[in-house]
Amino acid sequence: MSSLNKSQFPDHLQYLLAESKYLHLATSNPETNVPSISMMHYLYISEDKTFLPEDNKLIVVLTPKHTTKFKNISKNKNVSVLLHDWMLSGKENPNEKNEQFSNLLKQLNQQELKRNISASISGEAFVLKDEKEIQYYQDYLQKQDPESMNYKCDSYAIIKIKITSVKTSDEKNNINVIE
Repeated sequence: MSSLNKSQFPDHLQYLLAESKYLHLATSNPETNVPSISMMHYLYISEDKTFLPEDNKLIVVLTPKHTTKFKNISKNKNVSVLLHDWMLSGKENPNEKNEQFSNLLKQLNQQELKRNISASISGEAFVLKDEKEIQYYQDYLQKQDPESMNYKCDSYAIIKIKITSVKTSDEKNNINVIE
């Protein structure tokens, strides 16, 4: 699959990936063709924060090893992810300063942030096995979301999802495909 770069992600998609907390992860068992979907907490890892430079953009999730999603990913790396900004509409962007120019930009972009964007992401999921990479993402998860690491034990796995393509759509059915 081709690599995506940051310049290909519109601002509203970058914001959605960075600020959302939950996604729907779809997996499939290749032997039975039975799909499974789970709502999960996740972290988006931008290209400047990945362990391996070639990873580019990642979604990282923590999951118990006894789950259907873990078993499916172990057999079939192809996954789909759905993100929706229903929780972000109207949310303040904490990176914006309360300056006059900043407020003007915010007003101009407010409709952009409230467009009810959905992102359907295709990706390749990998159960981390390398101890250094596991430690890197455990530390990253601990720093970004200390509660997520309450599950740090041998019965859980960290899964990284390499984003291979994205399709966004809004309430007006405007569709944008990024590959």
